[in-house]
Amino acid sequence: FFQPMIKSTGSPTSSGDKKVEWKFSQVFGDKTTSEQIHDEDIITALEFDQTGKYVSLGDKAGRLIIFDASNGGSKSKQGFGEYQYLTELQSHVKEFDYLKSTEIEERINQIQWLRPQGNNLYILTTNDKTIKMWKISEKKIKKPVFLNKSDKDTKLPQMQVSDSGLMPTLLKTYPQLHSYHINSLSLCSNGENFLSGDDLRVNLWTIDRTNEAFNVIDLKPDNLEEISEVITSSKFHPTQSNMFMYSTSKGVIRVCDLRKSTLCDKTAQTLEVKENPSNKNFFTDIIVSICDATFSRNGKYVFSRDFCTVKVWDLANTSKPVNVISLYDPIKTKLCDLYENECIFDKFSISSGPDSNQVVTGMFNSNFHLLDVKRDINTQVELSFSKKTISKVIPKKCTDTLNNYDYTRKTLKTAFNPKENLVAVACLNCLFFYKGS
Repeated sequence: FFQPMIKSTGSPTSSGDKKVEWKFSQVFGDKTTSEQIHDEDIITALEFDQTGKYVSLGDKAGRLIIFDASNGGSKSKQGFGEYQYLTELQSHVKEFDYLKSTEIEERINQIQWLRPQGNNLYILTTNDKTIKMWKISEKKIKKPVFLNKSDKDTKLPQMQVSDSGLMPTLLKTYPQLHSYHINSLSLCSNGENFLSGDDLRVNLWTIDRTNEAFNVIDLKPDNLEEISEVITSSKFHPTQSNMFMYSTSKGVIRVCDLRKSTLCDKTAQTLEVKENPSNKNFFTDIIVSICDATFSRNGKYVFSRDFCTVKVWDLANTSKPVNVISLYDPIKTKLCDLYENECIFDKFSISSGPDSNQVVTGMFNSNFHLLDVKRDINTQVELSFSKKTISKVIPKKCTDTLNNYDYTRKTLKTAFNPKENLVAVACLNCLFFYKGS
């Protein structure tokens, strides 16, 4: 179950020295104004499976929608393989917590693909409280057919497959062991365990056992008024089943080793940038909060996203970040507006590319950012329904003026294909794909 730690040196590796050129691939959805979009259609979760053939999204209505590129036969005009709609299911419905007299929304917060078995797909989904495991399998529809060669023969029907389709089955429902809203799901590299995290606790589950979970992180103080930080994300290491990390609203990442302690609060390795007190202002504590953090695919680095920057940490040298990439400096001039419309509290996801060098994360105004960590290149891409690629490299000191900047068209959810340079980006109710070459 447990594996030894790996030491690393240097910077993230690239699959080659050539710069990746990104181009529009495809889009699902139509261009509409933010006011015309139904709230239930907004995408709230996005995840590729381990093979990269499937991508799934969840929305505020509790629906799980799956797209498939396994046939590889369909090509767009640019020559890229396309994803096609495969199936959908109603994962969660609205519930009521009678003990707390609160309503539990059906919105899907996180999706986690499990290892497939044969032709069957397995997926974990969660809303604020309830984790479910779904199986999607092919169902064959048979009907009787008479195959008699002549009228003199006795007519005996034979069952033949007339049609086939995909059928979702709810395999397991994990009990509501979280007192606060679940914000993370992460599968262990052994394929047998997963993490679920809320604002104050992280639990370790065995997939086949729904009756219990082990608490591995507990930040809840005896007096709730003493809460100074909350957990914003938690992730398992991609190759080592004994390691995981969690990030907090104080801008801290803690990397934990289950071999040292089953409750990892005190034994974690801390990744933190100390803020200069003289630079603090009203917004500092808000924008240093880590929205999301993830390991690189090779497991040697950690990429963290706060409101304005992406930080790259080397797990072999955690005294300071290897790199701090400022995504878009002009956004700092609008912090007052962002605070008033509460967009400053939005949580943008971050995802690592297959070579551990490319990173994708979101932004406002229908933009998202593709970062080449090795070359320190920050490319801003504007989502386009015209099927054109609109992008520009953001310089270190960007002096753009934000006129007619749209805070409502935000790309909160982004995901990197684990096998190739392909990213999926969700903006409101639309799903875009961009491919690198």
